[in-house]
Amino acid sequence: MANVQGGYGHGDVFGVPFDFYAGATLVTGSTITMQTNQLVVNPTGTLAALTVNLPLNPVDGACAEITSTAILTSLTVNANTGDSIVNGILAAVTGLTPVASAGAGGATATIKYKYTLNGFQPASGAAVNPRTWIRVQ
Repeated sequence: MANVQGGYGHGDVFGVPFDFYAGATLVTGSTITMQTNQLVVNPTGTLAALTVNLPLNPVDGACAEITSTAILTSLTVNANTGDSIVNGILAAVTGLTPVASAGAGGATATIKYKYTLNGFQPASGAAVNPRTWIRVQ
């Protein structure tokens, strides 16, 4: 059997890579460019402004998730070079306010985007512009 790396870099539950920014690394006005498909923001308190650039050159069907454990008063999400964002029926993101859910531990808020490289919405097959991030949550 060939060498197989379990976890990191694979789509399983025991080692999915994510970007993590916490505490002092985040200040108002920070800009983060996602390197993986998941970003967890854990500021020490309310963060007045944060800009997130979605990943560069994602594969078709990629999903980008941005999760915060504290209030992000102003959140700007940008598509990377050559890509665009379509909010669809959901509102454009302006901020995140975490809400505790029963049995889930601490309060978090998450937004998700799905990527279409070839111009079709992943779930419905509806035609959209190629290289588009579609907000799905």
